[in-house]
Amino acid sequence: MSASRRFTVFAVAAVLVSGALALTAALVERADIESELTARAQEALAQSRLPTDVVTFSGRDATVRADSRREALLAKAVIDEVDGVRSVEIAAPKSASEPHTERKAGLQRGIDEALADTPITFAADSANLDAAGRQAVKNVADLLTEAPTDWRFEIAGHVARVPGAEPESARKLSYERAEAVAEELVKSGLSPDRVEPVGYGATRPLSDSGTSSIDRRVEITVR
Repeated sequence: MSASRRFTVFAVAAVLVSGALALTAALVERADIESELTARAQEALAQSRLPTDVVTFSGRDATVRADSRREALLAKAVIDEVDGVRSVEIAAPKSASEPHTERKAGLQRGIDEALADTPITFAADSANLDAAGRQAVKNVADLLTEAPTDWRFEIAGHVARVPGAEPESARKLSYERAEAVAEELVKSGLSPDRVEPVGYGATRPLSDSGTSSIDRRVEITVR
């Protein structure tokens, strides 16, 4: 092989190697950017008490795929503010057949069954859990502590209607009962930022009259 031909071969090889190295460097840099932006976005979502597994990145462009349109819009608003993100697109909601959604549904069924078997009960006209109520909370806590750490739970208090009672006093008692359950769950090992007590008063009865014992309850919903 002549010297000029050898030079040409070496030159071509050098160009190919240089191109391969440049491509590898670009791919590594892209992966680093995606990893960093994912971490930032997930941190921002966690601070906003939103699921952290709803976002993926392609370069600096984010895609949000949530369980509901509302959740997706909230997540998009948070991720839009993350430094370094170029764009945020909302994809179609997660299918109910996906494992993540199925697992949430399964946990919700377990909670509902546990509370149906052993309702959370209180001393009359107070927010003090009785012995059966404490056991009921413990039963549910065993389920909740096994859930992924980014799952959150609404603790909803409800009371029965009492003729002549002020709506605000009913709401206050229902909230205090929900708060008592939330505190008991925290004592059982659940992080405080994963439970949100709310009081609905007597506005969401299960019975037609709203005065039945089934209307006095605490419900726990997976979020």
